[in-house]
Amino acid sequence: MNHIKLDGLLINQSLFQGISPFELESLKREVVKIELDKGLSLFQKGDNADACYILVYGLLKLAIPASSGSHKVIELIRPGQCFGEAMVFLEEPYPFYAETLEPSLLIKIPKKALFKLLEQSPSIARQMMTGLSYRLLGFIRNLERQSTHNAMHRVIDYLVQTAQTQETTEIRLELKKNVVASILNLTPETFSRMLQQLVEEGLISVRASRIDLYSIAALQEFLRFYNEQEMASTKSTRSSSRSSTSLSSRH
Repeated sequence: MNHIKLDGLLINQSLFQGISPFELESLKREVVKIELDKGLSLFQKGDNADACYILVYGLLKLAIPASSGSHKVIELIRPGQCFGEAMVFLEEPYPFYAETLEPSLLIKIPKKALFKLLEQSPSIARQMMTGLSYRLLGFIRNLERQSTHNAMHRVIDYLVQTAQTQETTEIRLELKKNVVASILNLTPETFSRMLQQLVEEGLISVRASRIDLYSIAALQEFLRFYNEQEMASTKSTRSSSRSSTSLSSRH
């Protein structure tokens, strides 16, 4: 292993900002670089959680396999993110599998090295706790969106957030559409139908993995109108149902 490259990899990770030279030397002796091509597995669901990982570059998904043969994507891991640490702390097997969506480079921190590092450096322990807290908050917000937002709301939110992240209204889908659908807790068919409706409304155009958002403000205005229409339709359905029940009870 090239020690100079490893030094750079470790120092450039936000988790290790401020690490002392002594701690760095100790860590170098324990960590391992892992390079994986696209579509390869890092670990499987049920594997022993003997390490946590930091993604240096690439893109990786954490997912749970389903009995139907499909899978539910629970999180995307992007460069700089640490993952797997919760299972190491709990001494539980991984409840998901990890697979690369792009050629990726990772740093593997074995359990023993992680615990030693946390004992030596309270600042790193605090940063790791902060990272875990943000991820928990992210899971809660995603659950809230999936529980309270309709399919169109989720799709438009995703498009707008992607545009903000990429700083352009001509966005590139980093993932296959079926993976995006899984993240949004939608079927691929529903996701495609929502996109097609937005195309027909003249709000976006779709060319393979590229989507042009003509106006974010127009998308948000359409969403407001869409939600109002859906709410009115729901109230009408409930009113009709109550009327039918009332007539039935009189007879």
